[in-house]
Amino acid sequence: MPTPERESSPISATDKIAALALTPISRQIEARLDAYVDLLVQWQTKTNLVASSTMPQLWTRHIADSLQLLTLAPNAKRWADFGSGGGFPGVVLACALAGVEDARVDLIERNAKKAAFLREAVRVTASPGVIHLMDIGDYVDRVEDRIDCVTARALAPLQVLLGFAEPFVTKGATALFLKGQDVEAELTEATKYWNIKPRIHSSCTGGQGWIVELDHIERRDRPQAKQAWRGA
Repeated sequence: MPTPERESSPISATDKIAALALTPISRQIEARLDAYVDLLVQWQTKTNLVASSTMPQLWTRHIADSLQLLTLAPNAKRWADFGSGGGFPGVVLACALAGVEDARVDLIERNAKKAAFLREAVRVTASPGVIHLMDIGDYVDRVEDRIDCVTARALAPLQVLLGFAEPFVTKGATALFLKGQDVEAELTEATKYWNIKPRIHSSCTGGQGWIVELDHIERRDRPQAKQAWRGA
């Protein structure tokens, strides 16, 4: 029997079915994601975690969009998610990686309210996420552990994200950045500051979503590149 909260939920059951058809998962992962979605719906009323207009399509627009990253880095265990916000893709990845030996997702978020939500999301889903309440630059400077994959979604222009990711990619990490319709313009601008060989993947959720995959980032020896890094 659905609870009163479920009955009034803005989440569409049809959208969930469509999302799970795009990115099939186990029942255990689905249960964790259900708990995460329930929590997000509760917090959304007091903290703006996602655009309210996207709530009926939460499973396809946000969850499936996040889950698809696992197919591009199937062996990655240690992830760093820049600017985790409402938990996309970081919390979703942590839910999917729960039970995987040595798996961990670092969720970097400087907004205290959003960081509090992320902590609760990790707790209720029993997922291997670690919250870092700090600026991304501070995390980059302090972390010493090896990172397999870095991610970011709807956070900053690509040229800025490359500056954050470069130290990790230089040590062997892969960068996966979820981007929208302006991806070509962002790539053109980024090449003014960085030598990169990106692989571009269309999102499995359709629309104008893209994933920029990088395993090589090299800063150009130009004043603009150094300025871009200082301003990030």
